[in-house]
Amino acid sequence: MPDPTDLPGASPYPAAAEHAPLSGLDEFLVHNAPLPVRVMWTPDAQAYERVWFTCEDKVGALLVVVGLAFYPNLGTAEAFAIVNVRGQHTTVRAHQKLHNDRMDMRLGPFSFEVVEPFRRWRLRLDSGTDSTGAELPIAFAIDWLDTKRPVFRQLGAGIIVGGRAMSPIAGYDGFGRQEGWVEAHGERFELDTDTHLGTRDHHWGTRDGVGGPGRYMGMQHPHSGEWVEFADFGIWGDHVLYNIGDPRKRSATLTKRVHRMRFEPETHLLQSGEVDLHFADGSIKTMTFERLGNQIAFLRCGMYGGPNGGTPDGDLWHGMAVAQGDEVVVHAETFDVNDPEVRTQLAGQDQHHCRVSCDGEVTYGLVEPYDTLCYEVAKAGVMGFSLLDGS
Repeated sequence: MPDPTDLPGASPYPAAAEHAPLSGLDEFLVHNAPLPVRVMWTPDAQAYERVWFTCEDKVGALLVVVGLAFYPNLGTAEAFAIVNVRGQHTTVRAHQKLHNDRMDMRLGPFSFEVVEPFRRWRLRLDSGTDSTGAELPIAFAIDWLDTKRPVFRQLGAGIIVGGRAMSPIAGYDGFGRQEGWVEAHGERFELDTDTHLGTRDHHWGTRDGVGGPGRYMGMQHPHSGEWVEFADFGIWGDHVLYNIGDPRKRSATLTKRVHRMRFEPETHLLQSGEVDLHFADGSIKTMTFERLGNQIAFLRCGMYGGPNGGTPDGDLWHGMAVAQGDEVVVHAETFDVNDPEVRTQLAGQDQHHCRVSCDGEVTYGLVEPYDTLCYEVAKAGVMGFSLLDGS
C-alpha cells in the first residue's frame, strides 16, 4: 500500500472514483441532509438539474439556445446546442453516462464554466466530429454576462398529474449580454454586448417526461411565457426581474397575463401577438411582439418531449440512455425551417425570436408557446388566450 506522503503532486488515485458516492463538494461544510451532496433528495427517476442559455441578435440572423442537464437517478447526462441562422436550424447533441463529479460540466465537445457566480459563465462548443466522423457544422465560444438579478423561487408545488403528486421545481432565471463568437456552416458571427442579448435559467426538481415517453404523464401548457428584457426590468414568464444593483430588492410576480395572438395560417405556429401584463401594484402594460423571419428554436431537437414526441430522428427524450460505458455519443442535424412543412414536422415547445415593444421601448426576446396547442386554446378563447383581431 503506497504511503500518501511519498506521492508528489496530484494523487494518482482520482477522488471521484476512489471515494464514490462522495465528491469533492463533500469536503466543504455545505450539507443540509445526512447524505453525500451528490445523492439526490428523492429516489424519483425523473429527478433532474439543468442550465439553459440563449443568445439572440437584434436583426433576426442568429438565434442560439444551449443546455446542459444531469439526471442523477438515471445516471445520464446530456448537452445540446441549437443555432438558427436565417432559418437554417442546426442542432448538436451529446450524451454520456453521468460522472461522479457533477462540478465537472464538460461533455464531449461542450463545456460550461462558472467564471463568477451570478455574474459570468463561459459556454463552449468545440469544432470536431460527431460519432459518425462527420464535421460538426456549428461551434461557439460565448461569454455570458448577467444583467438582471437572479432570484430563487419554487414552482409547481401541489400539482397532481395522473394521480401522482409532482414535486416543486426550484431554481432561478435571469437575463444577460454575450461576448465571443458563433460559427455555423462556415459563417462566423462576432458577439458583443451592444448587439446580443439573451436569457438563462437553472432549475432542478422532477420533470414530466424525463426518461422517455413511457414516463410521460401528459403535462403540457398552451403557452409557457415571454422571456424579454427591457432596460429597467425583465419579464420571464410571470416573473419580473430587476437590474443587478437595483434598489428594488429581490423580484416581483405578475398577477395575470392576457394574450391575444396571431398564427401562421398554414402551420398554426405563433407569428405575432400582444400580452397585457398585470403588475402587483395594479398597473397594466401591453407588450407586443412579432417573430423575425423563421428564427425559431424547435426544442424537440433538444430532447424536450411531449405530445408531438421527442427528437425528430429517434424520438429521444430528456434523460434517456444513449451512451454506453465511457463513450460520448455526439449527433448533429440541420433542417431548413423556412419550409412550412418542416416547421410543422418539428413543432412542439418552440422559442420564437421576436421584436418586442412596450411603452415605446423596443427590444428583442423570446416567446415560447407550445405549438400548436396554443393555437387551439386561443381559437377556443379560454385560459386567457384569444386570437388577435384579423386572425
